[in-house]
Amino acid sequence: MDVFDIHGRVIADYRAFTSAFVEVRDERIKQFVQGQFERGVQWPKPWLSLNPNFESGGSVSELVEAGVLHPENERIFRFKADPESLAGNGMVLHRHQADAIRAAQSGKSYVLTTGTGSGKSLAYIVPIVDAVLRETAENGGKRLPGVKAIIVYPMNALANSQLGELRKFLKHGYPAGGEPVTFARYTGQESSDERAKILAEPPDILLTNYVMLELVLTRPDERKHLIRAAQGLRFLALDELHTYRGRQGADVSMLIRRVRDACASPSLQVIGTSATMSSGGSVDDQRATVAEVATRLFGTEVTPDHVIGEHLQRATPEAPAARADLAASVSGWAAGNRGRTFEELAADPLAAWVETTFGLEREGGDGRLVRRKPTTVPEAAARLSEASGNPIEDCETAIQSVLLAGSNVHGSNGRPLFAFRLHQFLSKGDTVHVSLEPESTRYITDAYQLRVPGHAEKALLPLGFCRECGQEYLVVAKVDKFGDTVFVPRQDNDASGGDAVTGYLYVSEDLPWPNDPLLEGRLPDHWLQPDDRGGNEVIASKRKYLPEEVWTTPDGTRVSSTEGGLRAWFMSTPFAFCLRCRVSYEQVRGNDFGKLATLDKEGRSSAVTIVSSSIVRALNSLGAEELPLDARKLLTFVDNRQDASLQAGHLNDFVLVAQLRGAVHRAASAEGMLTHESVAQHVSRAMGLQMVDFASNPHAKFAAKDQAERALRQVVEYRIYTDLERGWRITMPNLEQTGLLRIDYADLPEIAADAESWVGAHPELSALPNAQRAELLKLLMDELRRSLCIDVDALTQEGFERLARDSRQHLIEPWALPESERIPQVGTLYPSKSSPGMPRGDVFMSGLGTFGRYLRGARGIGTHLNADDSQAVIKDMLRVLDECGLLTRVSQQADGTPGYRIKASALIWLPGDGTKGAEDPLRKSLDSEAVARVNPFFRDLYRDIALSLAGMHAKEHTAQVPQEKRIAREDEFRAGTLPLLYCSPTMELGVDIASLNAVGLRNVPPTPANYAQRSGRAGRSGQPALVVTYCATGNSHDSYYFRHSRDMVAGSVVAPRL
Repeated sequence: MDVFDIHGRVIADYRAFTSAFVEVRDERIKQFVQGQFERGVQWPKPWLSLNPNFESGGSVSELVEAGVLHPENERIFRFKADPESLAGNGMVLHRHQADAIRAAQSGKSYVLTTGTGSGKSLAYIVPIVDAVLRETAENGGKRLPGVKAIIVYPMNALANSQLGELRKFLKHGYPAGGEPVTFARYTGQESSDERAKILAEPPDILLTNYVMLELVLTRPDERKHLIRAAQGLRFLALDELHTYRGRQGADVSMLIRRVRDACASPSLQVIGTSATMSSGGSVDDQRATVAEVATRLFGTEVTPDHVIGEHLQRATPEAPAARADLAASVSGWAAGNRGRTFEELAADPLAAWVETTFGLEREGGDGRLVRRKPTTVPEAAARLSEASGNPIEDCETAIQSVLLAGSNVHGSNGRPLFAFRLHQFLSKGDTVHVSLEPESTRYITDAYQLRVPGHAEKALLPLGFCRECGQEYLVVAKVDKFGDTVFVPRQDNDASGGDAVTGYLYVSEDLPWPNDPLLEGRLPDHWLQPDDRGGNEVIASKRKYLPEEVWTTPDGTRVSSTEGGLRAWFMSTPFAFCLRCRVSYEQVRGNDFGKLATLDKEGRSSAVTIVSSSIVRALNSLGAEELPLDARKLLTFVDNRQDASLQAGHLNDFVLVAQLRGAVHRAASAEGMLTHESVAQHVSRAMGLQMVDFASNPHAKFAAKDQAERALRQVVEYRIYTDLERGWRITMPNLEQTGLLRIDYADLPEIAADAESWVGAHPELSALPNAQRAELLKLLMDELRRSLCIDVDALTQEGFERLARDSRQHLIEPWALPESERIPQVGTLYPSKSSPGMPRGDVFMSGLGTFGRYLRGARGIGTHLNADDSQAVIKDMLRVLDECGLLTRVSQQADGTPGYRIKASALIWLPGDGTKGAEDPLRKSLDSEAVARVNPFFRDLYRDIALSLAGMHAKEHTAQVPQEKRIAREDEFRAGTLPLLYCSPTMELGVDIASLNAVGLRNVPPTPANYAQRSGRAGRSGQPALVVTYCATGNSHDSYYFRHSRDMVAGSVVAPRL
């Protein structure tokens, strides 16, 4: 797997996503933003950390021959390919593992502190198993009853993972009941039958967590059986020792003492394993510190010589190569060197240089090899260029090539020459700030600060950009300072109701706001009405939104025009229309996020979903020879269980919607048009799903297969119709908004042109040109459709319940409707004023409402209409559409006013070309020559990428998920059938998923220790790995570590304090 290529694809996708929401108009600001993108400010170059090789401690066979281990260990500790056989390759231990085995045989307590993926669990598993084997042998080969060892884990997920590892060692190859050492998990996850069996037949090794162990000591039945069986307990092992700090550490410390007393085991040997702990000073100082902490925690002496650390070794020669040899090697790798054996590559000058630069260095004092802090490939390439004389570009290519080659060759110990991780940090970035100066000279920055650096008299203000044309506006509030009005920065949150204090400043040299905007045609047409003099005037309700000319000094103080300063125009919130492109908005509540884009506004869930799906898509694109099928997955950590659930749901919704929309576009493009009778069938076919992607029984045949496919079509039809609602999500625009779909209605032009149908209608309506009447009819139909006033079986209560029941019986997630899903609020349109007590989804269309005002405006029939005329026109249009079969009457009010819905048979789906978005003139008006802007990322997603999302789905893994489901999800994830798992820290500690190549972090972890544990889940078998961390702009912790990400990646674990 080329992890650099995977990384490049992810960055390209994230850049496309984050840059797609607005196109900046101002050339200087555009160049600044593009420059930030080109420099990768939001995605700085990833850190590369090389996982070093450990010194060998000899094979298990060698330790058996030396008498250190019981002979049966040789049959137990091997890599068994067949669960029914003891055959397999023998296990070679690291030196620190062998040192731990010897320390255990001294009977004294000890601590092993090494890096992630170093096999810490074997440091207590092997000694415990060996002790039980020897005890059995001394008893004439007959197992002595009782618990010999208790292993305490901080997380159940880690206990579950270790349970699986013990099965491989102690059950595989042995007959049922003939295991040499027995073991069991007792964490509170077990069924009543399993608990009863453990109490009746206590195992040699008991796996638990510290909370459950506390309960075992206090519950009478468990104390009677388990604690009695553990009298004279020999071992108490605590995994992930560094997590026991503060109050929790004190609780565990007291628990250890109580276990020692309850089990009458004064010579209890306590074993602790931990990530590498560092407290500064020399190696001896660090060991002394860890020994002191362990002594306090264990309640028994741990001497510094029983603090076992890792021993690293080089895989390549340490002596630097001659400059000419290094240069020749760089040139060869840059030109495409391939086909090296492990020995040849280990002897290569560039391989040695890479190991020195990214992996190991000599520590001052004793010269011991230690891990080097990570660096980036470009930084290393610059140093390599100086050392070899080769061009930097060649050096960067050569470094990547030798790293990938080193990851693909394995030594006699089974490890690759180079095991490495890329650590990528991502951020949405800050919004653009500018000074209050002319456009050609103003200061531009994306750093959050209040003043221009070096110029305290110049204020910096954030910008918002029109989503249609990209015109910039300064986001400000007016405050009073010592009697002066001052414009200060404002976070654009609530903009409801109109506020003369909060607003926006418009600054433009090429298109200043005129003194008479009416004369120059700068106002939206529908803001105007005839005045008494035969001209036009601004509608009274719109006058408060007109811009006000202001003059400001560079520090934001308002001055008079005679005092100089910068000329600008202040618009109060809410943002009503763009002063450049004239797009206008009728919505005056809520905030202005849907109208103005600020570059720091983020959707963390959307960003993480984009990154997650991009990683899995990139992994899925690899050939079977490049990456096994069970390795095409991503584990993402989230700091709380609510966000894990939210993120999994968000991704599933994103994938489902994208697949569906992509299929609708492909089907419409292939068929030319879709109708109610055919839309579900054609879209289902266009999705390209296999039975395994949607059927609960993927092997079903005949009638069962037909039922599953029919259930899928029903769900697809239901989703298609619910997606016809008005699109409101800026972060995921629909097909109409991306210009890939047009909705039309059967026979609408013919109905508009049929003179007979309009006989008796309001004179103004019947006198309209056919084209204008058709335009108004389509606008009316769009209003019904976007309000989900549609008469279709899938949106009736009976139809919904039927398809929901069938989907849950025949389909799997996400196609099976969840139990929590409720039928959408289907509307009914009444041509009247609203009435109290009517359903929330109903639409009331009167002459005084939005549609009535449109009819009375310049874009409708004309300003000469009054409200009664508009009401009559609306009723006549609905009546004619009903008579012609496009609408159906579904109810009526007490006064006889009918309620209408669109007949599903009237709808026509047509493909769009993606050049212009759908218009909604009742709520947003564009300049006559403008078209609605399309988000290019989502257009390309639906059109080009959606098909590749088939089979992608996510689940959460948190403490609130029932244990049975958690275990099942862990198994599915290990097997690769679950490609995305969002978990709380439950899977942070030591969980071994050998085939995991990628880890995501939804936020920066609390400490470097947490980061080391989470990132360490990837690449545990030595394969290259990618770790991606998303940093939220508004979070101070995330923002700090985005700027100091190396400290997070390279940070060490501090010894716990009690």
